[in-house]
Amino acid sequence: MKPNCSLAGAYSALLLGAVTVVRAQANPDPIGTIYDGPLPANLYGSNFTYPWPIRQFNFYNQRQNLSMAFMDVPSASDCGTDSKTAVLLHGGNFCGATWADTARNLSAAGFRVILPDDIGFCKSSKPQGYSYSVDQQAMNINSLLTALNITNPVTVMGHSMGGMIAARYGLMYPDTVHQLILVDPLGLEDWVAKGVPFLPIDQIYETQVVQTFDSLKAYEQATYFPNATWEPAYDVWVKMLADIYANDYGSEYAYVMALVTDALLSQPILYHLPMLKTRTYLMVGENDITALGKAWSSPTVAATLGHYDVIGPAAAAAIPNSTFYMFPGLGHAPFMQDPVAFHQVLFSWLD
Repeated sequence: MKPNCSLAGAYSALLLGAVTVVRAQANPDPIGTIYDGPLPANLYGSNFTYPWPIRQFNFYNQRQNLSMAFMDVPSASDCGTDSKTAVLLHGGNFCGATWADTARNLSAAGFRVILPDDIGFCKSSKPQGYSYSVDQQAMNINSLLTALNITNPVTVMGHSMGGMIAARYGLMYPDTVHQLILVDPLGLEDWVAKGVPFLPIDQIYETQVVQTFDSLKAYEQATYFPNATWEPAYDVWVKMLADIYANDYGSEYAYVMALVTDALLSQPILYHLPMLKTRTYLMVGENDITALGKAWSSPTVAATLGHYDVIGPAAAAAIPNSTFYMFPGLGHAPFMQDPVAFHQVLFSWLD
């Protein structure tokens, strides 16, 4: 089913209902199926209101039935074609909805925009016995695009964890990617090689299951926006995340975060950047100090981690066909901290 090709359709209210989430069948389609029917307001623990209707990609993977929520925003100026499609991948402390402002700008520029919630996150399934490898998440995105019959090469943009997935996607499916945009991606350094000690998954879970609005805000303020004024608008995104922890899937979500953290620590993209063949734009905030494992590392090790003003230029130099931009004075989420500057830089590069 094609999305409603009008701005009114793109901004229509969510379909709500008291129905059970549709799952893959016992004999699953080898790719999966798209579900466009009504959905409950509280979907897999997330009651956040998304800016566009939620669709579901139901598929069978790792011996279980899974459901990936996504938004499908039509182009505002190129109705009837899929010649320009952008896929926006969210970070670990974000959801597809966090990209809303960027999606509106891309839609106005003629892009169809796909905004998935990764498996384990936000309004998607949260399987407990699952391998949350970067490769697997990239494969899930590819399966979604296949189910949507998107055949032309796409623009893939990822932030933070989504940047790791986007880079891996570019490595795995180079012929399907027109251009790649990495926004403050994780994995530009090898945390373990720098001295981050192993922490058992159960212990990571214990640090996650106690998360609240205040603890999440304190972390994001210190790490994502260091030396910057916290804007009230950021509270919306913190609450979006905090409500999942406080909801009926809170424990499951905390365990997913532990599994994801463990998987990401062992899969830095640093060593694979020279193999990227796709035209790539790497964008980082000068003040970004985000690093996995910093919280449980020694002060000496922690001091060496997350210096994007250093690891950003080094990573760009390793990518054969890349352009690099560093946002002066911004942190881990430049599209939130200064959306005007972010979109000016982004659209100056997009062809």
